[in-house]
Amino acid sequence: MLVPIDLADALLAAELLQLQRLAYRQEAELIGYPDLPPLKEGLPELMDSGETMLGWRVDGELQGAIGFIEDGDGILICRLVVSPAVQRRGVAVQLVNAVLDWVGAQPLRVSTAAANAPALALYAKLGFKPVRTSQTPDGLALVSLLHTG
Repeated sequence: MLVPIDLADALLAAELLQLQRLAYRQEAELIGYPDLPPLKEGLPELMDSGETMLGWRVDGELQGAIGFIEDGDGILICRLVVSPAVQRRGVAVQLVNAVLDWVGAQPLRVSTAAANAPALALYAKLGFKPVRTSQTPDGLALVSLLHTG
């Protein structure tokens, strides 16, 4: 079930941070990049992120979450995390679709590692198109994607 996550609630934010660390550790291993910035994020940074956060709960357990912000260019997905125990069961699709419904006709942007084939496949399936590639100073290749409705 889709639920809002109030990042001002330290218990909810801590629960999200635990899920985020599980999911991003798995991604770091998948793409061969152990220094993913979300793995270094602490509770204060998460709580102060300014993101609108939606979670996916089943039987009270937080299984996934998506965070996004509005900026001058539309909406930016800042994070999408799914528990490794429930991946490939449609949780990420539900979360992204919820944001697509939320934003209506506004452009929706996201970036992911070029080596993250599962994420790229998910976004392509949902109608996102690659618009730019870039590289972090330490060499991580990124793909920026756009959904225009």
